[in-house]
Amino acid sequence: MASSFNARFGGRGAGSQGGFTLLEVLVAFVVLALSLGVILQIFSLTMRTTDSASAQQQALLLAESRLAELSSLNELRSGRDQGRIDDRFDWTSKVERFEFPDQDPALESLWVPYKVDVTVHWDGNQELTLTTLRLVNEQ
Repeated sequence: MASSFNARFGGRGAGSQGGFTLLEVLVAFVVLALSLGVILQIFSLTMRTTDSASAQQQALLLAESRLAELSSLNELRSGRDQGRIDDRFDWTSKVERFEFPDQDPALESLWVPYKVDVTVHWDGNQELTLTTLRLVNEQ
């Protein structure tokens, strides 16, 4: 009766032992190794993306800070300035008089527009540029 029960429900005979075969164990290890490899690649990509976003956010804050610093000056003069921050970020600011495309050169005004560019470079090939116009009273 026990042998008919084992045959009917897929059980093993009285002399066999329960457990996994070597092939089943190897397949399980291969599946585990492939899964871990994919998970580690996803984790690595996430870390790189987070670092890149953090550096870009920091560069944006540095550029905004430099623009605010230039805007707080009472007078602007055309020219360039540059500097380095934290051994990772280089910045360059450029101030130049701005001419509107349809502006009449004979028209004199007390307010003179200046174009202010601030560029931040980092990691060799990354850069971010902010540009604004500022009116300066030149009396």
